[in-house]
Amino acid sequence: MRRAFTLVELLIALGIMALLVGILLPALTAVRRSADRTACAANLRDIGGQFQMYLNDSRSRLPRVNTMPSLSPPLNDAPSIVQVLEPYHRGATGVFRCRQDAILAAADGVPQGHDTYFVREGSSYQYNPFTAALFAGQNIAELKNHRGGRLDQTPLMFDYEPFHGAAGTRGSCNYLFADFHVGDLN
Repeated sequence: MRRAFTLVELLIALGIMALLVGILLPALTAVRRSADRTACAANLRDIGGQFQMYLNDSRSRLPRVNTMPSLSPPLNDAPSIVQVLEPYHRGATGVFRCRQDAILAAADGVPQGHDTYFVREGSSYQYNPFTAALFAGQNIAELKNHRGGRLDQTPLMFDYEPFHGAAGTRGSCNYLFADFHVGDLN
């Protein structure tokens, strides 16, 4: 006589599987978000390498950059950071895209209908508007001299929005600092 599963045994097995999936999915989501944040930080490290090559070629002078290229009217007639670094990435702009990039906050003067900053601005990472406004054309060492600041605490570029968590929480944004390390804003 063959023994087969009863309906109750089958339902219990399915219930156990559903419970395991319910337990594992949030963990897998957290792991994926962590992996995306790490990939984003790696992108910023690569951009930092391109930025260092730019500084070597420009006698350590910071570029004049339009920090929000899609804004109308434009902030200035300067190129975007992606255009400034073009000789160093040679059209491989994927390094400027964060996988968690999403436009969450509406802004005046920018074209509507875009889901990501990468599509709208050409990059998920914004060049620091403070640096762009005050230090364009100056030696990067001037950042260090400004009010006794330190290069390891001065962001050059960062996520346009907190793509990796709630605003103001640790790890919600990645920052490329002027000493070219990538980390969190303390």
